[in-house]
Amino acid sequence: MSRDRGSALLAVLWVVLIISMIAFTLAASVRAEVGAQTDSFDSEAAFFMAKSTAESMFSLFSKDPSFLSDGPFHKDLQGDYLFQFETGDVRVHFESAAGRIDLNEASDTLLAAMFDSVGVSQENRNHLVDSILDWRDDDDIPHLYGAEIKDYTQIPGQRLPRNAPFQSVDELLQVKNMTPEIFNGSVLFEPVSRQYQRLPGIRELVTVDSHSDKVELNETSMNVLQALPQMTGDLAARVIMERQKKLFGSLDDLVGRVPEMNNNPALQYLSVSDPVPTALVASARLRSSGVSRTVRIVFKRDERRQILSVQPFLYRMVNDIKFSHWQF
Repeated sequence: MSRDRGSALLAVLWVVLIISMIAFTLAASVRAEVGAQTDSFDSEAAFFMAKSTAESMFSLFSKDPSFLSDGPFHKDLQGDYLFQFETGDVRVHFESAAGRIDLNEASDTLLAAMFDSVGVSQENRNHLVDSILDWRDDDDIPHLYGAEIKDYTQIPGQRLPRNAPFQSVDELLQVKNMTPEIFNGSVLFEPVSRQYQRLPGIRELVTVDSHSDKVELNETSMNVLQALPQMTGDLAARVIMERQKKLFGSLDDLVGRVPEMNNNPALQYLSVSDPVPTALVASARLRSSGVSRTVRIVFKRDERRQILSVQPFLYRMVNDIKFSHWQF
């Protein structure tokens, strides 16, 4: 009889243990799901905060660019315009296309390093690099891993590949072997830190407007720096840290302040100049959760003649600033 009671007690303990494990698992799952929903809500809130600030700033800037220097706007140590809100803050700065990799000028080595930096496999990287080269060259002879006219399904009224320079960054989506995930980037949820980690997409690294095979050192982002050949994350962070203290005056200045850059292959892909801004970037961060979102307004400058006087005939050349598109 005692043996039966012992067996029954053991069975009960096993049932209790199993139920406890299930309850613990469900509780953890619920906590993760609630946390994910909260982070998603905060992400949307940060997005709209950044977007509304960018719209307001661009509206003022397009009407009168001088408002930046004459207006009551506070700049932080990094040169960003800082706006404080009840729920967080927004930093706004201007950047040029020179801070990105130009699809029409980049060498195969630079393109390969760029795809490596966003985690593309070596095989897929080779196909993408050669397909980009085939897209922008003027012949139908494919590179080793590339794609020419016979490899594309043709669209009425459009030839694929173009066999000419890229006209927009979005054209990359039509290139053979390109995927939306590689182009747009992706968001990963880290269960341990319970934070979202965003992996950059190629569209955040490239341009078709810089018309240079180099990247502007004082304009480029951390992600673009890491996309240069043999530029490690630690080294890129060191460069950014030094730039925040003071903009680089030349490449010699860079090497002097960051000696690890001496003889680094990435050096040949950098330049120091005074580029004209072509984008307004707004980054919002919520104070409660630390969640942040960044939006970008890309704009164009159209030069025109403004008549000042007919008799005598006097005029001046002015730039009209016009909205082009959003980048999220």
